[in-house]
Amino acid sequence: MIFSLILAAAAGTAAPAPGPVIALVAGEGASQCLPDHSLCLEVPPVEDGDASEAVLRVTSAGSAPASLPLPAFAAAETVALWPTLIRGKDEGGAPRYLVGVLSGQTSMYSGGGGSASQLHLLELRAAPGAARLGGEAIELPWDGSLMIRACFSEADMKDRMEACHDEYEYGAGLTAAASSGDAVFPTLAYRAVATAFPRTSRRSDDNSGTRLKRADLVRAEDPACSYDRVLRYDAATAHYELDQPLPDCSDYTVP
Repeated sequence: MIFSLILAAAAGTAAPAPGPVIALVAGEGASQCLPDHSLCLEVPPVEDGDASEAVLRVTSAGSAPASLPLPAFAAAETVALWPTLIRGKDEGGAPRYLVGVLSGQTSMYSGGGGSASQLHLLELRAAPGAARLGGEAIELPWDGSLMIRACFSEADMKDRMEACHDEYEYGAGLTAAASSGDAVFPTLAYRAVATAFPRTSRRSDDNSGTRLKRADLVRAEDPACSYDRVLRYDAATAHYELDQPLPDCSDYTVP
């Protein structure tokens, strides 16, 4: 990215305008901003871990910060800002964005534990001095990490070649897809990858009695939960629609 900007400056041309999916940059304190710092966002830590009290702090150029209450996300223990902003088409000169908020959960087990988060895209009208949040455009599983004990005896340790925990990982990404035509918000591409270690392990099965081979001691993708989807915005419902339903990957996304 920096190299591209240097080339553009050397050629005497302006750097290209950012696309519809914009990576935020560090601002003052814990805030995250558009590259030109015309808009900065922050989700401050909540007191006493009460995620229902979370707010989005919005600062526009020349305006005092506004604190907008966030929705109460089901089962949320933590709430954090997704460091990316999706730009829509201006309406009457007022910028429109989708701001991402990550809600998270954790669980502890005997000999293991897990965590997971979901991405919520909320419409943000960011007119200076009049910022407001709209509805949720979509909720997507975002990441998951679980470790589950699988050895309960010396025989288990031997059978599993001392690989005494099953590990499950899930991660997703969101990028701009093909041209959106006249849509208010861009078409998006969602990519998810799920992996298991050892490669034969499945969370819904009892893996403790499995006799492993050396070749099994690798992390492998689970094809059932590694997939791509296209999201298209429907202005009539103010919601993103998936080109196909999501598979049930709760083994990876529910701690």
